[in-house]
Amino acid sequence: MFDSSQLAAYLKRVGIRAPRRPTLHALRRIHRAHIDAIPYENLDIQLGRPIRLDADSLYAKLVEGGRGGYCYEHNGTLAHALEAMGFDVRRVLGGVARETEGDGNWWNHMPLVVRFPGGDKYLADAGIGTGFRDPLPIRNGSYRVGAFNFGIWSIGDNEWRCSIDPRVANLTFDFTLDRREVAEFEPKCTELSTSPDSPFVKTLTVQNPGETDIWVLRARTLTVYDPKAPEGKTVRIVADTAEFAAALRGRFNLTLDDTEIQALWTLAAEQHERKLAEDAAAEKANKTSA
Repeated sequence: MFDSSQLAAYLKRVGIRAPRRPTLHALRRIHRAHIDAIPYENLDIQLGRPIRLDADSLYAKLVEGGRGGYCYEHNGTLAHALEAMGFDVRRVLGGVARETEGDGNWWNHMPLVVRFPGGDKYLADAGIGTGFRDPLPIRNGSYRVGAFNFGIWSIGDNEWRCSIDPRVANLTFDFTLDRREVAEFEPKCTELSTSPDSPFVKTLTVQNPGETDIWVLRARTLTVYDPKAPEGKTVRIVADTAEFAAALRGRFNLTLDDTEIQALWTLAAEQHERKLAEDAAAEKANKTSA
């Protein structure tokens, strides 16, 4: 858990004061502030830097360093802060897309379960880039958070499933309720952050869910999911380094120097061209087989 000075810096980073008591209202306020202030991103993975999950490394990167991270980093940071504020929080086993890809996807996610006196349990998760800004009650139901809809339901054997708004992503993740240790997640974290086959290695990604829209940057493609938009979203291609830098430092609130921006732009441009070539090859193959 964070010490008192680290907690004070975390609260300053997310822009709130410490709650007087660890209540559900306080949890909602902290969860929302964390997601608003700290975006989901895999930029260190793109730059070939190691991902470390100990409390001091998370503090240095996401709090002092003005950066975001991917799921283990986000939920690790949030867990350390919640523990320091007196919440009963558990890191639990998670599996994104386990529903469609199978049990091999266990350990690719580390959700948090927060327990309150009387037995109420809530899913806290800042590590889904297209996820929910408010914690969700762990009971069967559909829940509206801002402009978006999410679901939670039991799938038996102490396992639960959470669905993301299908207008944004055809995605679910499964989780259990038993406490897990950070060290248990480290092998999968290393695999996902270093394997050439990992989507985190293949594609630069920055995401941030807001109250009325969700912003997603993948390589040079910036998508804003907004239920009020004619097609539910707007999509545009980031034109150049200046626009790329403005998005990362502005809308996504990331602290990056010019050298990092240039290196990331080079990667994003290469990934964009590769995707165009793959799409063109697939279209040609489809026409040939038709």
